[in-house]
Amino acid sequence: MLKFKKRPGKKIFLLGALGVVLLLGVFGYHFGPRYFFRYYGYLFLDGVDGHMPSVEIETLKQKTRGLRAKIVWSSSRTGNHEIFLLTLPEVKTYQLTHHPHVDFFPRFSPDGEKILFVRSRKPWVSQREPDPWDIYLFSLTTRQETLLIPGGNFPQWISADTISFLRNNQVLIKNLSTGREEMVLDGKLEPVSAFIGMPEFSPRDKRFLAFEPRGKLHGVFILDRSRGTFLKFGPGCQLTWFPNGSGVLWIEGSGRGGTQILTSSPFQVDKKTFMDLPGAYSHEYFPRLSRDGNWLVWGASAGDHEPDIADYEIFLWNIHRPPSEAVRLTYSKANDRWPDIFIEPAP
Repeated sequence: MLKFKKRPGKKIFLLGALGVVLLLGVFGYHFGPRYFFRYYGYLFLDGVDGHMPSVEIETLKQKTRGLRAKIVWSSSRTGNHEIFLLTLPEVKTYQLTHHPHVDFFPRFSPDGEKILFVRSRKPWVSQREPDPWDIYLFSLTTRQETLLIPGGNFPQWISADTISFLRNNQVLIKNLSTGREEMVLDGKLEPVSAFIGMPEFSPRDKRFLAFEPRGKLHGVFILDRSRGTFLKFGPGCQLTWFPNGSGVLWIEGSGRGGTQILTSSPFQVDKKTFMDLPGAYSHEYFPRLSRDGNWLVWGASAGDHEPDIADYEIFLWNIHRPPSEAVRLTYSKANDRWPDIFIEPAP
C-alpha cells in the first residue's frame, strides 16, 4: 500500500496567519487609539467645571507665598481648547481666547506682556498633526490677538523681537521687526530625514538647537549647528532648555506613572531623574522652566497618556524644594496642557 506524507503547508499557513493576526493586534492596541483620537478626539471633549476649590486656593497661596507670577496654558474645559491665564498671588483665572478652533502651545514674551500661541486651521486638529496651524500673538495689555505667521507651529521666543518656529517641516527664525526669515534646519533632507517636533534654541547660544525628530533620526537630540553634529539624549520627547543654557529637560517613558522628567548637560549625555512626582499624578508631560530657573510648570495625569484629551492637570514646583511640595494649579476633568510661566519682577 502506498503511503503519502502529510504536507506541512496547511499547518505553516495557519501558523503564519496566526502570526499576522497577533501582529495586527499588537499594532492596533498600540497605535489604534492614537490614530482614532487624532481624527475624532473632539468627540471626547465636553465643558466641565474648572473652578479651584477654596481650600486648595488657600493651600496654593501658602505654598507660593511671596511669588508674583503668571501661568498660561491650553485647556478644553469649555468643550474646546482655549488659552487660560492664572495670576499669583491673586489666584485669579482668565480665559484669554474665544475661538471654535484649537488654541494651544502658549509662550510668554521675555517681558511677559505678550503670548505666542498656535491655532488650528479647522475646528479639530490633533497636536500630532504638525502642519494645519497658524501662529498668533496675543497682547495682555490690549487683549487683542494678531495673526503672526500663517502655516507655523511650535513658536519659541529667542529675544524680544525674534522667534523660532516650525513650518513645512523646516525650522525657521523670524525677526518680527523686519519680517526677515532664516531657515536653519530642513527635516526633509539628510541627515535628518524625519518629521521635526518642538524645535527650541539654547537661550544662550543659537548654535545649539534642541528638537525631537520622528523618522531616520528618532528621539530627542541637540544639533550643534557650527559642527553639524547631532547628540542623542534618548527615546523621549519634549526636550527643553534650562534658561541659562546649562542643561536640558525631557520626558521619557519610565518612572512611577509611566513617565518621568530627565535632565542632562546639553554637551554630553549624563541623564538623571529631575522630577518623578510621588502620588497619583505621576504621568508627567509638557515641562517648562521659568526664566529665572527656579520654578517648573508641567502637566500630569493619573496615568492616561493621550495628550489631546487625557485629564492632565497643571502643577507648579520650586525646584529647590522636595518634589512632594509641588502644588496643583488646575482642578477639572478637562485636558490642561502646555503651560508656561512668567515671574513678575520685584515691585
